Amino acid sequence: MDEADEAIEAVEDTNLRGLVEELHENADASLRLAFRYEGEEYDLVHVSDEVDAQYTDGELEERVKTLLMKALGDPPQEQALYDFGELNSTVRFFDEVIVAVFPDEEWSGVVVVFDREESPLVDTTLDYLNVDD
Repeated sequence: MDEADEAIEAVEDTNLRGLVEELHENADASLRLAFRYEGEEYDLVHVSDEVDAQYTDGELEERVKTLLMKALGDPPQEQALYDFGELNSTVRFFDEVIVAVFPDEEWSGVVVVFDREESPLVDTTLDYLNVDD
């Protein structure tokens, strides 16, 4: 059992553990980071070896807190857009990563970060709009 498997096994939330296992095994892009948040508290579920080597503990904590604040800014109910229904996810495409937030209640949810390989929808739109790399 490698470090990723051990980290997944340590997750107490079996639904979240199953999700991380599925993403880790089947996602086209590699899973870099996953955490559950509730208010300003969070529980790291997965940190890839690459991310672990890239950041100090303090830097990783700051990165997670920034992602957490972004997640809290997108609650599942948006009064001005009530007719759209509940927000299921927000996805942010950066040059190097994709960040997906899945709110499940007003102040809680899951954040996952993947390496960005290709995204035909986003890449085609950026090419069409002549957005520089």
